[in-house]
Amino acid sequence: MPRFSVLSLTLLAAFLLTGGLAWQALRDYQSAAPVAQENLRGLALTMATAMEGVAARDPSLKALTSFQTPEIAYAALLAADGKILFHTNPDLTGSDVTDDRFRPVLASGGLSEKRIRLGTGEMVYEFQTPIHLSGQTCVLRLALHTWRADSVMRRARQGMMVIFSLLAVGWSLGAVILRLLQKQAARQRQAARQQELARLGEVGAILAHEIRNPLAGIKGYGQLLQERLSSGRERRYADLIVGEAQRLERLAHDILLYTRSSSPAPASCHPAPVAVEVLTLLTPQAQALNVLFACEIGEELMVACPAEGLQQVLLNLLTNALQVSPADGKIMITSRHQGKWVELMVKDDGPGIAAEMQDVLFEPFKTSKARGAGLGLAVCKKIIEGCGGHIEVKNGINGGVECLVCLPSVSPKGAHT
Repeated sequence: MPRFSVLSLTLLAAFLLTGGLAWQALRDYQSAAPVAQENLRGLALTMATAMEGVAARDPSLKALTSFQTPEIAYAALLAADGKILFHTNPDLTGSDVTDDRFRPVLASGGLSEKRIRLGTGEMVYEFQTPIHLSGQTCVLRLALHTWRADSVMRRARQGMMVIFSLLAVGWSLGAVILRLLQKQAARQRQAARQQELARLGEVGAILAHEIRNPLAGIKGYGQLLQERLSSGRERRYADLIVGEAQRLERLAHDILLYTRSSSPAPASCHPAPVAVEVLTLLTPQAQALNVLFACEIGEELMVACPAEGLQQVLLNLLTNALQVSPADGKIMITSRHQGKWVELMVKDDGPGIAAEMQDVLFEPFKTSKARGAGLGLAVCKKIIEGCGGHIEVKNGINGGVECLVCLPSVSPKGAHT
């Protein structure tokens, strides 16, 4: 099964498991409140029934004083006129109640329950129910401590927090493992790429040895024909031979440069004169295409890159820009000093990068050109990364292509800034 399918199934299973556990934790927490309320109501009903039985057998209500349990904050028996017939605080027995919360219970004959805050600041569960004593209807008011019910809520809340914490830890560990797997896969791809480069290097060395000598002879004889033939069809054939031989020389050079395993020797250069030299080489082609070059690179800038390496990079980038620029187009080369980096930007007015090429720009032998080898950007990337920098190629906001080369900045004394 493809790796992406296994990863998708694993993620789907993880999401389903997470959703199930989270739903169960929330459900348990939400159901804890009704359970706690039922516990309080059941305890209150039990006590009310017991107290009603005791009061029925003892009209003096003195036996009610035996109901002193840790759950009861206070208990009171209220007459219809609001007089307190019994209170667990003897000082209040015989006085009048100071609120009217008992009257709806008398009027409806039903139960009343809610949480109230006492004068001490404690939150209690108040339960009121009508009872019948000696031919009159009274109201039994019970105020119960809620610590037992609250403990149910606390346990449910703690259980929910434990589950969510475990889920968070699980997802964090999963993210770490996924990151490690991605790094391992990247290392494997890098190792495979290095092996491929090693094979290409062997092929490149063979090509350099076997092709360069006969290619030099072909080019030499072609140039000799160019000198002897003044014009006509034969001269065009000679020009074609020389041009194709030079193209093969550049291709062999690019292959050797890309497959070279050793990094360039540490060196630095000023990008401004390098850019001027490259523009001088490309100016005849630009004039033939009616394309204008504009270069704005600070003379004081210095980068950690050999001059020949930077020259190769700029030559490839500017050649690509020149090939796609329309007539009367403009190619800009600008620079910017950003902290420890020097940024060089090459921007053209061309049609931009095709969608199918955006993900393979820096892969060797990937090109949309009919006569291109697809090594230009790959060579640029290898040179820039070998100098400790990076390169980015993207479509510009207003059209065209923007090539951003970032290289480490070097101070005039030769130290990295």
